[in-house]
Amino acid sequence: MPFGRDRSPLALLTALGVVTAAACLVWAVLHLGSPAPEQWVYLWMGVALMAMGATLSVSLQPRLSMRVTLTPTACLVCASVLPAPWVIVCAAAGVGIARLVRRPRSAWLHKFAHNTSMDIVAAALAAGVMFTAGVRPEIGQPPLAAPSLPSHVLAFLVAAVVVVLFEELVTTAAVTLSTKRPFLVVLRGLWLTRLCVALAEISVAGVVTTVAGLEKRVLVALPFAMLVVYLLLKYRLKLVEERRVWERLAALSDALTSRDLDVVLQTAAGGVVGLLGVSAADIEISRSQRLVRASQTGGVARVVYDGSTVDAPALDHSRHAVSFGFGTDADGVQGVLRLYLRGPRDSLSAREGSTARAFAATLSSSLDLAHAYGLLALEARHHESAARHDTETGLLNRVGLLHHLGEGFGDPCHAVVIRLDTYALLADAVGRDHALSVLRTIAGRLRKASGDTSSVARVGDVTFALVMAGVAADVAYQRACWAVAALRREICLDGRRLVVRATAGMASGPPNAAVIDAAERVLWRASQRGDDRLVSYQVGAVREWSLDRELSSSRMSIAFEPIVDLASGRITMMQSVPRWLYSRHEMLTADDYVYQLIDKGYGGLEPLARTVVTRSLTAATLWRDVLPDTPMVVPIPAAALTRSFVEAIRFELAEHTASSGRSLVLALSAPPDPSAREAAEWIAQFGVRLLLDKFGSGVGLESLNAADWSFLRLHPAYALDAGWQPARSVIRAAVDLATDLDLAVIAPGIRTEKERHTLVGFGCTMGSGPLLGGEMFPSQVRHHAQLWQPKSVGGGAQVVRLHRARRSSSRHGP
Repeated sequence: MPFGRDRSPLALLTALGVVTAAACLVWAVLHLGSPAPEQWVYLWMGVALMAMGATLSVSLQPRLSMRVTLTPTACLVCASVLPAPWVIVCAAAGVGIARLVRRPRSAWLHKFAHNTSMDIVAAALAAGVMFTAGVRPEIGQPPLAAPSLPSHVLAFLVAAVVVVLFEELVTTAAVTLSTKRPFLVVLRGLWLTRLCVALAEISVAGVVTTVAGLEKRVLVALPFAMLVVYLLLKYRLKLVEERRVWERLAALSDALTSRDLDVVLQTAAGGVVGLLGVSAADIEISRSQRLVRASQTGGVARVVYDGSTVDAPALDHSRHAVSFGFGTDADGVQGVLRLYLRGPRDSLSAREGSTARAFAATLSSSLDLAHAYGLLALEARHHESAARHDTETGLLNRVGLLHHLGEGFGDPCHAVVIRLDTYALLADAVGRDHALSVLRTIAGRLRKASGDTSSVARVGDVTFALVMAGVAADVAYQRACWAVAALRREICLDGRRLVVRATAGMASGPPNAAVIDAAERVLWRASQRGDDRLVSYQVGAVREWSLDRELSSSRMSIAFEPIVDLASGRITMMQSVPRWLYSRHEMLTADDYVYQLIDKGYGGLEPLARTVVTRSLTAATLWRDVLPDTPMVVPIPAAALTRSFVEAIRFELAEHTASSGRSLVLALSAPPDPSAREAAEWIAQFGVRLLLDKFGSGVGLESLNAADWSFLRLHPAYALDAGWQPARSVIRAAVDLATDLDLAVIAPGIRTEKERHTLVGFGCTMGSGPLLGGEMFPSQVRHHAQLWQPKSVGGGAQVVRLHRARRSSSRHGP
């Protein structure tokens, strides 16, 4: 914005003052009398008094054309002791000489004419009021010798009020015209200080007049008295100004405690302009190349620019800039504060420099604080976005999709859940990076096929969801088919042509989590049935998905793994490894990882465990003639061990012509509940034995007393690994406990003969693993048993008891 000012009104005011002063001076010269030689000293004292009053001035506010002088005091004193013409002449001589000696640095001729003429007019007003009131002192005569003292006092008070009002009005008008501030704003500025100064000047003038009325020669000492008054006034105004500045600095510092960086910058730019009274101020942040500029318009500081440093408009070259750097820490906000003064001759005082440096330090702390809060807010938004979006594809995740559905999504909506059946196999073949590229390509195809009224999300590792609203069911089904068909197209990746098989299920309903769950149930049922349609769509309600029911209706695959005597190498038991063919692309092992997903409150575990035992007994008939007396180990969940389960197992053993239940061993990975201990005791009456599985991980010592165990199998994680000494300690402890409890220890996962010999040395009686024959189908068990040639280990299994070893070591010494 331009910084030039229109000075015509101010020049007109000055011209009016010069004409008025000239007229008063002409009248005074025409009415001058001839003083006696001994009276000239009083006239020279009047000239000196007026000169001192004009010279001794104090600025009310830096860089503001408003100063406090002792001219009203000099005018009142002179008007009380000198005749009116001599008051005007003394004022003109004293003020003129003082202004010429103390010539201002800029525009001195205009300021000389304006200030001198106004002082002459003020002296003329004071003398005129006194003359009109009948107070006409003579040179050398005591003023209080007049016939009426009350009239003199009243005239003095009226003259004081007139002079003070004239000075205030003229000064306010001049400041208004020079700074373009509103008249009332300038008039209200520091009004209390100005009022106090005016009352002080009137009081001083009254005291001096009273003393001079008693003794005329006191006027000789009056200039020195005015100097003392000036020093006291200057000191007092300095204290008031410093307190006012520091109070405003404290208030501005409080205003800068905002968490918003924009608020801090704009508040600081406007606040420093009003604090120091400069014409403009810039705050530039070097890291973000941002500049905020504020300037005074009509006495009010406003932000005039906030943007890039490169695009900032240039300022008037006559302005003089003073810079203060802030933020030297590399981790904080760095920048510079520029204060623009009115010209090269204008400068900051020592106090203003200290205030500016203190403000720069406060600004640096406030910017660092706001920047830190901005980083926290950005991090919070990032976490919020990450909580609702998938990091690998950029799509919404399940939480984000459900939140989006709850924000006024169309009702009803159509949800399509798509599963990439062969993605895991593809990822193993091409590697993780290429698999992620395939995943992003699929996400891009889904996003492109979704349209503006649809939402796409990744709701699982290999599962996507497409939700549509505002369309008919037939149209939604056609769009879903097009989307799945697009996913099944070939993907070219580094010269390879890859195809991903996708299965989709679709359901319709209100926009909530239930419609997504329904589409997932349709998807899984279609996957179980091997439905090769693009999208399986079920109209109407979809019943609740239950894993135990799905597993009960799924096909089961039974494999076996031999458990051999480690010392002799003879096959002693066969481990059943049941698996569910959950879908044509997925197989689930009947272990704790699946059982934990089944709700135990509805008794879904018992039918599954019964099915596992029944299928295992049926599959064992294929090799039973080769290994007629070999027990079979079947894993079941501990929660399935109930009285009805025991009854069912008893009938199953009878149907499979097993004369004794000792041909069946149930493996439990957790001890039975107290309510199931009766069933555990009852099933032992039929000869069925129990095996405590996965000892050493989640199965503690208290589990050994929970049932009548016959076998103890170590957790596969403790299979011997080269260099892992803790595994040896766990195996030794398990063997020591099993020996005391008359249990047989089974070690799984044996891979080498070295491990077998080591386990035999530790006292393990049985084991399984790739070395002793891995998993095989029932038909393969017969062939394996016929060809198996046991290899014995010399010496047999030797149990090394821990407590005996400690006694032996203590006896023989280290």
